[in-house]
Amino acid sequence: VEALTQYIHIKMDISRTHPMGSKVWANEIIQRAPMIQDYLETTLREWTASRAAIVDKWVRDGRIDPIEPRYLLYMIWATTQHYADFGHQISTLNGDRDLSEAQFAKAKETVTHIILRGIGAIR
Repeated sequence: VEALTQYIHIKMDISRTHPMGSKVWANEIIQRAPMIQDYLETTLREWTASRAAIVDKWVRDGRIDPIEPRYLLYMIWATTQHYADFGHQISTLNGDRDLSEAQFAKAKETVTHIILRGIGAIR
């Protein structure tokens, strides 16, 4: 719970403070990663495998429900990066205003709760 909460919150904070980084990353991936394919095939693949092994251990230890670790990571990435990649949409739907500090804190709390509950880490 602690590790995933920290990871989700950090990812959302980065999306908020550095939205262009996420947008550049997304654009690169949409174009089939012409500049970073080597990175995807090495560093990111290794990082993902190491995190998947940790999640698998949590499953074996009964800390979370049986899940496919990579799908959990993809869900976290998609959800947290949404706040950067689709910031304009969020602002528009928020009365043409960026989320306030309180709204953003509530968003982080909600995303974290839904993911943790969805994998059975909290009840």
